[in-house]
Amino acid sequence: MIEWNDKYNVNISVIDGDHSIFTDIINKAIVAEQHNNSEEKVKDVLKEMTMYALSHFSTEEAYMIEFGYPKLQHHKEEHHVFTIRTNAYLNRVINGDYQIAGEILEYLKQWLARHIQVTDKKYIDYFGKNGLK
Repeated sequence: MIEWNDKYNVNISVIDGDHSIFTDIINKAIVAEQHNNSEEKVKDVLKEMTMYALSHFSTEEAYMIEFGYPKLQHHKEEHHVFTIRTNAYLNRVINGDYQIAGEILEYLKQWLARHIQVTDKKYIDYFGKNGLK
């Protein structure tokens, strides 16, 4: 299981709270894989991914628009790719393919490492200069 720790922080409470939820989603994917791709557990992970994308991405992007963040477009593109990927997983499940928990888990781990720990870290100073904490 993955536990939230300070290395994931961007020092913006609302965003760190969302990122903490993301680690919970990863843990649900681990459980889904451990339960042999249980249909119910895979669906639950995908539901959580969808809800996370809708809520968290709109929060981040709203701050970026408000503060005129110069890397907004690139960031939005990464969010769009996550959404497309989530929808592709959903389509597979709709078509009866539940044997994807491991694949989803790997994608979520990569997202944590590449997006949350790299791309999101790029706005820390910019958001901080605009008073967001």
